[in-house]
Amino acid sequence: MFLYIKLSFMESPFSNKNNSFFVLYLEPYLNTYFQTYQNIITLSCHPPGPLSEFVIGLSYSKLSPFQESSHIFSSKSNCLHGLIRYSSNSSNSTIKNSDYFMGVDDIPNLFSFLVENGYSIESDLTKLLYKSPISISGTSEKRFSGNRKMICMIKYNNV
Repeated sequence: MFLYIKLSFMESPFSNKNNSFFVLYLEPYLNTYFQTYQNIITLSCHPPGPLSEFVIGLSYSKLSPFQESSHIFSSKSNCLHGLIRYSSNSSNSTIKNSDYFMGVDDIPNLFSFLVENGYSIESDLTKLLYKSPISISGTSEKRFSGNRKMICMIKYNNV
């Protein structure tokens, strides 16, 4: 007699797959093309809506040879969602452009884009996170970056 067991893998309802909320960060990134460090805008997950055309996946390497590798640094957690200035379908969308990534100077224009395209800046949640004793900025147990700064929490309203 054979016992048939159907294995099914459950997906967490808390996964970022259908999440309308995400966090914007400013964090250091080693641009390997120009061999320079840049502070770029990153996101906590791949966002829904029109902003997704301006987000690319980036592999994230150690910022310093003194950072320790550990089992908690899996390849999945070493992926950044970086914000770029040009649509990923544009001919300008190449890392060879010195203005490829969005940075701190782009925040006002980014906020305008977000508001005009159905996103809202969740100021109450952002304040709550800033005041919380649990920091979601700075160092992370899952990433090499040790100096990311939370900009704000965003919600996509057209989900």
